[in-house]
This record gives sequence, C-alpha cells and structure tokens, in this order.
Amino acid sequence: RMVRMTVDFGVCNISAVGFACYGAWLASSPNDEYEGAFTMGRVASDLMKKLCGAEAEILPRIYLLIYGMINIYKEPWQASLCKYSEAFDAGMISGDTEYALSNITLYYMLSLFNCGSNLKETIQSLHKFVKRALQYQHQTAARTLAISEQMAYDLMGLKKNCYEAHFGLDEEALKNFFVRNKLANMSRNLYQKIKYVTYMCGDMDAAAKHYDLQEELNANCSVQATTGRTSFFFISTFIDGLIGLYFARKHREDEAKWTHVAEKAIELMKKWTDSSSWNCANKLYLLQAEYFFLKNDERAYACYRASITKAREHKFNHEEGLAHEKLATYLLYKNQHDEALQHFQNAKKCYATWGANVLVQRVEKVITILSPLCVGSI
Repeated sequence: RMVRMTVDFGVCNISAVGFACYGAWLASSPNDEYEGAFTMGRVASDLMKKLCGAEAEILPRIYLLIYGMINIYKEPWQASLCKYSEAFDAGMISGDTEYALSNITLYYMLSLFNCGSNLKETIQSLHKFVKRALQYQHQTAARTLAISEQMAYDLMGLKKNCYEAHFGLDEEALKNFFVRNKLANMSRNLYQKIKYVTYMCGDMDAAAKHYDLQEELNANCSVQATTGRTSFFFISTFIDGLIGLYFARKHREDEAKWTHVAEKAIELMKKWTDSSSWNCANKLYLLQAEYFFLKNDERAYACYRASITKAREHKFNHEEGLAHEKLATYLLYKNQHDEALQHFQNAKKCYATWGANVLVQRVEKVITILSPLCVGSI
C-alpha cells in the first residue's frame, strides 16, 4: 500500500521504507522474487539518500531490510558487515536504539554463522553488545546476541554459560522460558543454534532432535511467523540437508523422511546458488556430494573437491574445513586412508583458523587413530 500511494501521490521521506518493505516481502517465502526484491532495495536506498541525505534517521530501518532480508540473496555476505555497523552507528546517533541494536544482532549472526569470522576475536566485542542491549532494555536483541555468544563459547570449548551471566538461566531453562511465553522467533533462534553446534560437534542425535523441534515449531506458527528470512536461514537449511543425508545413509526405517529433508535443502540451495553463487555454491556442492555418497555415485568426489575450492575462494574458511572433513569421511569409506588423512589434517587447520577448538580436538582424535594405518607413517 505504501508503494502504491507513493506511485499515485508522489514520494515523501517514508516512501523509502515502503519500497524496502516491499522488497523484503518479494524476497520472502513463498514469493522468492530475488531480482525484483534487489531492485526495490536499490530504489529504497536511492530514495533515502535523495530525500533524507547521507545521515538519514531512517537509515537503520532501511539497512535492516535491505542488507538483512534482500541483499543476502545477491551480494557477498561479507560485504554487508560494514553496512550493519554503519546502521548501528547511525541509530545510536539519532536515538533509534531499537534498530541500531537490531542491526548489530544481524552483524554478529552473519559474522559468526555465515562468514566464519574468528571466534576469539569476535567474542570480545559481542559480549559488550549483549550488556549494552540489556542497558537499553532491548530484551530481544540481548537474547539474540547472547545466543550467538554462547555458540562461540561452545565451539571454542570454553565452559562458560553466558545465559547465566546475562539472564540468570541455563540453556535448558531459557529454552523453556521461550516456549512458555510463546516467543516463537526466539525459540527458533535457539533451536537453530543448538542444531548447528551439535551437528558441527558430531552429536547427531541432538542435532536431529532440534531439527524436529524446529519443524514442530514452524508447523504451529502462523504464516507471518515463518516467511521472513535472515541470513541464518541459509545456514539452517544447509545443516538440515547435512543432517538428513547423515541419517539417510543409516538406511533405517526413517530413511525416506531424511532423504526428503535432504532433497528439499538441495532444491532450495540450487535456487539460492542461481541468485548468489558466491554465498551458496560451496554449500550446494557439499550437499550434492553427500547425496551422491548416499546413492553410491562416483560423482561425489568431484563435488567434495568443488565445495572445498569454492569455500576457499569465497573466504568461508569454516565451511572449507567442513568440506575437507566430509571428503575425508567419504575416502575412509572407500578405504583410501592416506588421502583421507590429508583432508582431516586440512580440516584441522581450517577449524584452528576459525578458533573452533572443540572441532580441532575432535579431528585430532581421528588423525591419531588413522595415522598408523597410512602408508606414509610406516
């Protein structure tokens, strides 16, 4: 309606918000009109600059929509980080603390989950922003930031409970609090975080449990609560597919369920790769590799290698490590121990660069067991 009124009666300062909202709606499910959304985002940005100037008070709201819900389908994720920081500064200057902190939550979500920024370096500033959100009494921002903070602690292997420090609750109690108070988006964020960490750490039963909890939550939510997407939706879908393929290879009675989960994830990732190869190509290749592994198709090896190459070229160091680890597992299945060892060692290096000490230690155990079986160690 805002866009239609602008077309009919002319532009005003708030017209930019209307175009940005319309673009976010186009990009959301089930529309998936990424080109149209991107165009609306550019129109919104240009209108804001022309009508409101470079220091527009609406900048935090515009950037949240453009870089949080539109450009994630088109531009390299790393390019959005500075925009979130700019929006945070602008919001704090103008007094729009709500949208300033909303932008900073997306900054850390994108930085940690999507871009694989160094965990130790990122956590130092993240902790301060949780406290800042609490000072401004923005509970949603504080909780979302705390979930990202705890994810970093978990992967770093630090026995810290940031939920206790900030809210006086442990993770299970926080989960129950969200459910009891019907905070669906917060429940979803926490389920996705737990699913991600447990998958990366190899606790597949816990990962599957939280996949099911997330699906149950989505089934019970209204359409409005499930259509909007932030950057973590890409990673959540990626992990869903990998969980599905792991359990499908078990060939149990639920194989059809998990195969369907994987195929759905691959279908979505193909669509997103067509829109942004930079962000999604390595993920698509890894999902395809695991799918070919399930089907005993020799094309798996080439897809694993392609995933490694794309992750390295596009600066997703954490996902390069994951692709190395998955290829190594595939090679073990093929009894190619020497090449498998090489890829486990490469995975360890990538995880160490990321700062994920828990993953480094897990891979080190495999390397210790595998090394005596390799020709090079004899």
